[in-house]
Amino acid sequence: MKPPTDAPPAPTELNHSIEAPLTGELRSVVPHRSRNVGPGNRKTAMPGDGLELDSTRRELAFWRKKAVELDNAVFEMRALLQSGKGFAEAGTVEELLHAFMAVCRERYGVASSAVLLLDDLDPDSVFYRVRAYQGLPDHYSLDGQEEELFMFKFPQDKGLLWQLVQQGDVFSVLDLQKHPRFKTAFARWNLGVLGSELWVPIVRGSRVLGVLTLGPCDDGAPVPEHEYTFLQEIAAVGATNIDSAVRYEKNVRILKNLQTLYDINQQLANVNDFKALTMESLSTAVGALKAQKANLMLLNPETRKLEIKVVWGNIPKATRDAINDGRMETRPFALGEGVAGKAAASKRPVRINDRSRIEQVGRNVAYCILAVPLLYGGEVMGVITLTNKVRDVAGSLELDPIGRFGEEDEQLLLGLADQAAVNLHRARFYSESITDRLTGLANRKHFTTTLDEGLEHVRRKGSPLTLVVVDIDHFKKVNDTYGHAAGDTVLVAVARELAATVRPGTQDKAFRYGGEEFCMLLPDTTPEAAEALLNECRRRVEASVVPCGERSVQVTMSAGVASAPAHAASARDLFELADKALYASKTGGRNRVTVAG
Repeated sequence: MKPPTDAPPAPTELNHSIEAPLTGELRSVVPHRSRNVGPGNRKTAMPGDGLELDSTRRELAFWRKKAVELDNAVFEMRALLQSGKGFAEAGTVEELLHAFMAVCRERYGVASSAVLLLDDLDPDSVFYRVRAYQGLPDHYSLDGQEEELFMFKFPQDKGLLWQLVQQGDVFSVLDLQKHPRFKTAFARWNLGVLGSELWVPIVRGSRVLGVLTLGPCDDGAPVPEHEYTFLQEIAAVGATNIDSAVRYEKNVRILKNLQTLYDINQQLANVNDFKALTMESLSTAVGALKAQKANLMLLNPETRKLEIKVVWGNIPKATRDAINDGRMETRPFALGEGVAGKAAASKRPVRINDRSRIEQVGRNVAYCILAVPLLYGGEVMGVITLTNKVRDVAGSLELDPIGRFGEEDEQLLLGLADQAAVNLHRARFYSESITDRLTGLANRKHFTTTLDEGLEHVRRKGSPLTLVVVDIDHFKKVNDTYGHAAGDTVLVAVARELAATVRPGTQDKAFRYGGEEFCMLLPDTTPEAAEALLNECRRRVEASVVPCGERSVQVTMSAGVASAPAHAASARDLFELADKALYASKTGGRNRVTVAG
């Protein structure tokens, strides 16, 4: 605040305090000469004419007024200084904004206020969104739907309202009749929701950081116009602190995201199993970005369509496991179709934080969505898509209806997608080298390696590892009767049932050992538990009908079970015992499971 600069009256020889009474003694020290007693006064005070007393009174009143103005100016400068210190001590941006509003609320007794700050939620436009408020309803109506006030925003455009905001001066948005001065902007952007009469731009340099909106005072009167200067000064002090706080929080998020990327890269660097890697990559993305649910789609090189391979998050467990295990088919998406298709076609992230622009499918509302492409060598491998945000409520994760995906979220997911693309490319080649092309199960080479690793774990931890050897009954007859194409169809069908026997969240693994023979390795599983699992699988195989051209085939399977360390310690001995148990199932009438010993 600037001190008063009005020109003072002409100097006098008055030495008494301006509070001294106008007595005869005071009158005796007033010089008998003409003088100016205040601005605009040109009368001459002559001895004994009575004007000298009036002149002195006016001079005293003038200096009293100036003293009051100076005292107010000093107080306001001290108030600004103290406010600046208080703002600097705020721990978060939200705390700072509430302190900012509290100063105005205490000084003017305003009934309501809000602070809108520059927002990064919409990558295609520049908006200012409510970050703090008081005295306003928590919700407002948007297109007939109830929306959180924290999601209220207005755009940076070229209209008159925005031009005034850019100037940085405090201005009234209502006329004397309480009608909006900017009728079109108020109607288009629903600005009446803010209940404001006064807008105070928050400007740092040439950048508009936001706007403080103030409603009427408690008595219904507007904030006096002579207070605009103080508001502009307090906004300038607040702008410095707000800018610093926003930058600091953004840098903290960036550093946290970099640490997250590093930790995830270390975690996934040695994961070679393609399926496990897709699940780890997606679950990591869900946790890092606090998303409600997500899916990872891969591009089928033959159909050129995106196919969902893994889902994660707040999805019914049965549905999630069925999709992740390949037992439930999902609709493929063409390039350019839906949010994921657009991200794949453009090879760029797609981020939508306005639920009115999201196609609502199913019972659950999609408030926000973020999709980023998986790119390797400039080519699209797939897409990771996240939907909605969650927040921690008393230790439990719940839907966050006001959470949205920001710029830092997008950058973090891009980093995760880049890592995932590299790891998936490496894992795909590795997976192809250990996968049986016909059935999609792991091959014999990988079985040998996995069995050796599993037995080493048994030696170190003492936990059981159970081996199952499976054979399709009368498979040679199928080939001889229906042909080798039908035989391949039967092999694929049985392999599918064995893959479905793999329990979610475990290290179970199914292999094609050779011909019509399969194996399963079930860590931390007793022989009895393995026998129960394989009997369920056996019953499914027996009940299934395999279409082979114009005909259909029904087959059965037999299995042998052996476990380490209960039955054997070495890979050779364990396999021989499981194979003998299989032979016992065959000689015992087939279509059964036998445990060694």
